[in-house]
Amino acid sequence: MPNTIDLMHLGRDRVIAAVDSRGGHVVIHGWKTTLPLTAAEAVRALEPYCDEFLYTHVDTEGLMGGTSLAAILAVKNATTRRVTAAGGITTQEEIDRLHALGIDAVVGMAIYTGALSLDD
Repeated sequence: MPNTIDLMHLGRDRVIAAVDSRGGHVVIHGWKTTLPLTAAEAVRALEPYCDEFLYTHVDTEGLMGGTSLAAILAVKNATTRRVTAAGGITTQEEIDRLHALGIDAVVGMAIYTGALSLDD
């Protein structure tokens, strides 16, 4: 297949795999198709092919109500790779808590709306 990427030749150290979940299951195709596996199961399956994960908790994405630490920890505990979390991260306290757990944070809506200042 000429349009596929051979991840083994690319090198896993150059690949970050994105795993998105809603309602406890992985979603794909712009969050429209639900797969019968959890984010933790997906991370375990993808771990040999990447060096890091970007996990988005779609349930809380953009809602400004906080994120699901339990969902993020389930992903973190399923892998030895670095995890960056997204989806509803709204406060400096959430960012600090994730940082203390060795998890990076993606913050969008909280910055766009001014609820969280970059100066914080």
